[in-house]
Amino acid sequence: MKKYRMVIWGMLVFLGMTSCDKYLDVTPKNVISMDDMESIKQSLASFLRNIRDDGWSSLPSSPFQGNTYGIVAYTEEWDLSQLAENDFTDDEKRICDWRNESNQSLWGKYYSPIGFLNLIIHEAKTAEGDKTMRDYVMGEAYAMRAYCFFKLLQYFAPYKDNELGIPVCLETYEDFESVTLERSTQKEVYRQILSDLKEAEMRLQSTPTRESYNCEEVINRLYAQVYHFKAMSAAAEEEDWKNAIVYAERETNGKELESNPEELKALFNVGEGYSLKSQESPLRVKYGGSMGFGTLFSNKKPNETFRQAYFPEENGDIREKLYYQIVEYFDWGSFQTVKDLKINKYSSYDGWGGDYYYLFCAFRLAETFLIQAEAYVRTEQLEKAQTILRRFKEARYTEAFQIPNTKEALLDEILWERQKEFVAEGDVRWLDMKRLGVKTERTIGGETFKLNGYEDYRYAFPIPLSEINNNKYIEQNPGWILND
Repeated sequence: MKKYRMVIWGMLVFLGMTSCDKYLDVTPKNVISMDDMESIKQSLASFLRNIRDDGWSSLPSSPFQGNTYGIVAYTEEWDLSQLAENDFTDDEKRICDWRNESNQSLWGKYYSPIGFLNLIIHEAKTAEGDKTMRDYVMGEAYAMRAYCFFKLLQYFAPYKDNELGIPVCLETYEDFESVTLERSTQKEVYRQILSDLKEAEMRLQSTPTRESYNCEEVINRLYAQVYHFKAMSAAAEEEDWKNAIVYAERETNGKELESNPEELKALFNVGEGYSLKSQESPLRVKYGGSMGFGTLFSNKKPNETFRQAYFPEENGDIREKLYYQIVEYFDWGSFQTVKDLKINKYSSYDGWGGDYYYLFCAFRLAETFLIQAEAYVRTEQLEKAQTILRRFKEARYTEAFQIPNTKEALLDEILWERQKEFVAEGDVRWLDMKRLGVKTERTIGGETFKLNGYEDYRYAFPIPLSEINNNKYIEQNPGWILND
């Protein structure tokens, strides 16, 4: 029972009391024993299988699945005018004004796995068993924990305020009453993330190569993402851009991006027999049974102005037809045939029981190329940046393209390509807006909403009210006043 109590106490802490019921509604028979390395490995394996297959169990939910589609509506590629057709609901207005309160649920989504991973790490340190298995299990757990801390920092920490990081919870908290959950500084959180990645790197390198969640490709690409996001934050250090180059180069060296449109399209195809990994994305996770992409983005249409500006037909960009589609259908409301622009990026039909899924592609090689190119520009290595950008464009364009010569134009081009590559894909564009301090405005239903750059509180999501009420050591992010 001691092990079982540790699981529950850990989850209480990391959920911030937000979604405890479904985790408390288990019995000891659902908790695998952790008395030896084989049992611990089986516990972690069950968690990882649950992630990939969108399963349901008493284990924490996947840190990859769901929720981020609510963030995509914040970006420029979406037309939200339909939300205002019959006057705004309160929720719709909050979405238009970048104040979607449902994003507070991401707090529990990422802290919940951390509680489980802490238990895995804690028990694996002293459990009886093979050293190779211990290194493999702990390497996987450290890498996954680093990812969860990183996402929490990205979502809940104001980018330019070092003091407002997130709580760094590393224990299993057998004595729940003694837990303190103060916010660490962002520098402290990054130190923990990088320490976890270093542990994962060393332990996984000492084990035989195998198909796993946190293989060498994932570790390198996550390192590159961390240094890339950190480099202009309140926690920035002099070597961040150089370190981003080091880890990105490990992945881009000797690898080429997919230039075949059909193969690139297949990256987002969740159909029968889809593989766990590919060179373009070493981790692909499906979720949302019976929930197609159109359902996730109901009442939100692609922005035609954005498409025309970013994907002019004459430049031979293979992504235009892969990402967008004009469909013609009979509208019974207006009793006429109409044409609509749709996102065509995802093939979500699974080919089996008629269910629809949304496929999350993590740690994309394309992003690693663009991280490296940007890092070269930021460190005044313009020729190297041009070389990497040229390799990227050769895989995306069928017509002649230009590579800028000046630093400012080259940086603009790289950021432009980031927007084009990740249309309707997770949180990439929103986090770029936060990282770059983008100021923007949108007019919907006659109302104009403005986002005011680095100082805008909406670039850090609200901490759940339940966490505020139960944790005397933490206060709400500045600017947020939530509805009860």
